[in-house]
Amino acid sequence: MSSEKIPSVLSGYPAVQQLASAYPTMLQCEWLGGVNGLLPIGIFATLHAVRIAYEVRKGVQIGGRRPLLQELFTMLTFSFGGGILTALMLGRPQPWLETNSTVPVYAGAYLLMTLLPGDLLYAFLRRTSPVSDVFLASVDGLIRGYGVTAAGVDLVRGMTGQPIADSLVAWLVIGTVLGSGGGLIDDLVQFSSMRWAVRTPTMFTRVSLDVKLSFYATAGYILSTHAWSFADHVPGFPLGPLLDRLLALVPHLSDQEAHMICGLLCSAVLGTTAHAQAGKYAAAERAALATARRKKTDDVDESESESESD
Repeated sequence: MSSEKIPSVLSGYPAVQQLASAYPTMLQCEWLGGVNGLLPIGIFATLHAVRIAYEVRKGVQIGGRRPLLQELFTMLTFSFGGGILTALMLGRPQPWLETNSTVPVYAGAYLLMTLLPGDLLYAFLRRTSPVSDVFLASVDGLIRGYGVTAAGVDLVRGMTGQPIADSLVAWLVIGTVLGSGGGLIDDLVQFSSMRWAVRTPTMFTRVSLDVKLSFYATAGYILSTHAWSFADHVPGFPLGPLLDRLLALVPHLSDQEAHMICGLLCSAVLGTTAHAQAGKYAAAERAALATARRKKTDDVDESESESESD
């Protein structure tokens, strides 16, 4: 079953084709002047860095501040965790080391989130919440949907001449881990906690949204592009012809269309989740502030009582 012989269900919509073609280019746009310009830094990469920095800062704001380097390391782990794990599994260079701008942009985002006078950036994002939360999460979804498909599944499929290129298991694992690796590392080693410690990952009892979303996006991409067939990858499998006919029932999309659809779906899910979580965080933030005020008042009262007794 070759997907190239089957027309896409969206092939009759020129506007969709234009959007799908422009989607990768949009994600790679730089701020000023392109690669050789004044500021050759990706717009979406910058927004993604701000999103991760914002979420890490929110976590330590409620759970207790850590030393700056520990917070920065936590933020970078969440940012590059998926790329780190997949590069290790595939025996490839670490993607965050392949450019001169990646680490400085992400580290700079967290330093701005933490060290700006008056907490300007963090205060602005908190004041504009939940709009800021939803916007940044939606951008993250656009990047993640493209990442797990193009930088995940397609990367493995393109490793021609190697057995892993035909492994459906590898496609699913690489795509899923690429989209959720930072959370997986934190679940195992607890980088976001005050004290790190290896533990049994909770994902075995409670799978996180990031893992579910990355897996479903990966599986949906494989199914909708008809990238896998038993006739092509496991010839001679007893139930292959029947299973191929079942797989052919899934509406077919081109690779570009599926990249965009996965990105839009991830964006919608993360944006909706961010809106729901924004209210919960605001309530927790108010409770933590009230507790801090009560503690401060109690400390003052205790100090005054000790002064009077003296």
